[in-house]
Amino acid sequence: MKKSFIIAVLLMLGSTMFAQDLDLGVKIGYQTANLSYKQADIKSGFQNHLTFGLFGRVELGMFYIQPEVMYFKTNNIFSLDVANTSEGWLPEENVTFTLNEANLQVPILVGIKFLDLGVATLRAQVGPTANFTLASTTLFDKTFKLTNNDGEEVTLSENDEVFDTKSIAWGMQAGLGADILGKITLDINYNFGLSKVFGNLNNASWNNYFDFTNVDNTKSSMFMVTVGYKFL
Repeated sequence: MKKSFIIAVLLMLGSTMFAQDLDLGVKIGYQTANLSYKQADIKSGFQNHLTFGLFGRVELGMFYIQPEVMYFKTNNIFSLDVANTSEGWLPEENVTFTLNEANLQVPILVGIKFLDLGVATLRAQVGPTANFTLASTTLFDKTFKLTNNDGEEVTLSENDEVFDTKSIAWGMQAGLGADILGKITLDINYNFGLSKVFGNLNNASWNNYFDFTNVDNTKSSMFMVTVGYKFL
């Protein structure tokens, strides 16, 4: 499923090269939970959530179809509740971890151009997207120790790989964009996560220590801000 979907999108990108009204280009940008015009926030977005890739576009009058292949990295911080607190399970500190992932995002967007300003054309787009997890690591920024009434102890240290994440997560993408001077693109899209980020969290040994309720239903939903250039 994973390989066939990527192959299908790559074939769709390649097919644009033989279409009569086509564009092919590159994009770079970042993902963020909150849009901001502040320089520090934009710099942080590029440092922590950089995304880049290729896009193709087939024009059908005022409508268009735009498949993309985008690579990006994320580092999201989560907190965990300690299980069995009524029985005396107590952490020395709050238990937090960072989930680092490398992803390949493949959206297929359908759009419409709704306003021509001469130097720029405004458009809107929507479509499904698939996020493929290429690599995933769980990092604890400190060493945590949990003990119970019997003195039993478990230690979570840096670089422990504990939590399973899904290899593919489905979503929807919708947003607005502009084509400037016929070559430069600017897009602000919102990714609606439809699939859970984490896979199977029902690990018997870890369930003795943690309550996964607050992370079990986590879905990834982010804004994506990109600038592109059409070279074809």
